[in-house]
Amino acid sequence: MAFHFPRSIRILFLSAFAAMLAACQSVPAPTGFTPEQIAALKTEGFVEGDAGWALTFNERLLFATNESAVQPEQEARIATLARNLTSVGIMTARVEGHTDSTGTSAYNLTLSQARAQAVAAPLTAGGMRFTADQIVGRGEVVPMSSNDTVEGRQDNRRVVIIVTPQ
Repeated sequence: MAFHFPRSIRILFLSAFAAMLAACQSVPAPTGFTPEQIAALKTEGFVEGDAGWALTFNERLLFATNESAVQPEQEARIATLARNLTSVGIMTARVEGHTDSTGTSAYNLTLSQARAQAVAAPLTAGGMRFTADQIVGRGEVVPMSSNDTVEGRQDNRRVVIIVTPQ
């Protein structure tokens, strides 16, 4: 013989059980960028890749041999970029400096770090924040083009800004 609870008790029990199950579930944190952030990244010239969204300036942020200084017009452009990104909640990035293969590996590593720092400064002035490990010199180890030509070496003297969701 089966024992049956009154309907009101069963409804109360099921409601309590459903509430407990709902309390145990957690909503996963949102991942990726919002549509507004993606639009801002695209407007600024970022391109989505495996490592995140990487900046490709139309005028390209390249450096002369043995130079790490950012030109004043580029500095203003970078600060504006930072303000545009922070306005949509993108507050940080990874800044990677690169060199061509001219010079020693140790010198190129130092020079690439200086280039990354030179770009991070106007980004910071525009409102972005960085930890030391987000401003990185890569030296000559990640060439974009062949170092066998003048044009290839010029391509490799660059800084890349990479943005990933937080």
